[in-house]
Amino acid sequence: MKEFFTIPDPDITSESSVDPMGIQVIWTHYGQEIFNEKLTTIANDLRVFTFNLFHNHLINSLYKNYPEQIQEAKNRYKAWSTDADVKTGLLMFLEDVVTWTFYLHSESAEKKVDTVGILGLTKAKVKHNSYPEDQIFLEAYKRAGLLKNQINLGMTGRYKGPMINMEFIDRSFSYYPKTWEHVERFMTKWSQAMGLELKLSELIIDKLLKSNYKDYPRFTLAEVKRSKLYKEVCTGYLSCFGSSKVPKAVREYWRDKLGLLSGAPKALYDQIALVNNGEYIDHSKIFSGARANLKNEPAEFEKVETIINIEPFLSHAEYLLRYLGQQSVKNLPDIQNDLMILRKEITAAAMFIVHKPVTRLSELAQVMRSEGTLTEWLIRVLEYHKKIMDDRGGNKWVELDGLNNFKHYFGVPLPKEINTIPKYLDSKGWLHTYYLGTVRNIFEGLN
Repeated sequence: MKEFFTIPDPDITSESSVDPMGIQVIWTHYGQEIFNEKLTTIANDLRVFTFNLFHNHLINSLYKNYPEQIQEAKNRYKAWSTDADVKTGLLMFLEDVVTWTFYLHSESAEKKVDTVGILGLTKAKVKHNSYPEDQIFLEAYKRAGLLKNQINLGMTGRYKGPMINMEFIDRSFSYYPKTWEHVERFMTKWSQAMGLELKLSELIIDKLLKSNYKDYPRFTLAEVKRSKLYKEVCTGYLSCFGSSKVPKAVREYWRDKLGLLSGAPKALYDQIALVNNGEYIDHSKIFSGARANLKNEPAEFEKVETIINIEPFLSHAEYLLRYLGQQSVKNLPDIQNDLMILRKEITAAAMFIVHKPVTRLSELAQVMRSEGTLTEWLIRVLEYHKKIMDDRGGNKWVELDGLNNFKHYFGVPLPKEINTIPKYLDSKGWLHTYYLGTVRNIFEGLN
């Protein structure tokens, strides 16, 4: 089910299969009413959160301790005209140092390295097998990196939104002093990280910023490996981040910073804690359990209650279009009785009460509540679907012709467990995640 009803994985499905009824904007809105943009479907790894914390702490320290060297570098390198250029360039460089460190040591016989969540390892392998190390560059430039569009798709990019919302940085990568003063108090007690930071600072100031290029600083993998600092940097990264477990003080900091100590986030987190590792997340059960524990917190109770109220409607609306997109659905008369049952369920579920409905939810509910014959209703639903896809620059999946035949343009096969309307209704499906998968990943990182 996850493959078809969560944020799309490009390895599983193409862009055309995403969100045919425009429901993602609805469920993500109400999910973020709870999590305040601190967690997302791709910002879900506590170790990567900590990589970002460490790398930005390092850069903030460089600005404090080496202001003259930073300014000289800005004057020397054409692509480093602003502080944001410097910081994003250094972040791209550090991300690649991480990837190469883990790639080159992932097969070490001495100690197994946990590479889960480390981005770019496949790219590193391809490059390492294709070029000599003196032709492989580690570059301090915002448009560089092992990954295509790394500034947006690497560790920095995927976690930038949450880091902004937790007031670590602003959009131009300026640092909030109060936040970093708090970070400093526990970071200085993490001796391994401070040792690694010292070696990386030396590598950046004494080596990287003295590279003989005019546009931006860089050096080759061969040069890095020849440096006397290479072994210490690798050892430091693997000691601090070689496993997914981070120090207790850092875990406690994240538990607080991610907002998991109170309100609806805590209630959901506590329910996730009751789910065994690898066990299927029963979203309805998790949200119902959280609601029961929020009776004395009206505002937080309402956030959870809203999701419980709207999800049956959203699931039915999502399923309807995906069902109609099946190649096996040929004409309306063949499925008329089942569609009438589903329409009745949709109409009942559309009677939800929401104190702050978003525009898309109101529009979708208006279409789904509309009266008329089954054919008239279906035509309105498919017109709404076409408008959603047109607005997105995509193509409609299916249309109903004048002879009540369905013409298909696209459709993702449904799992056999829900490939008919009776099966789907029996399953009592809950098709949208509301970030509970992310909460479980964070729980595992914290425990």
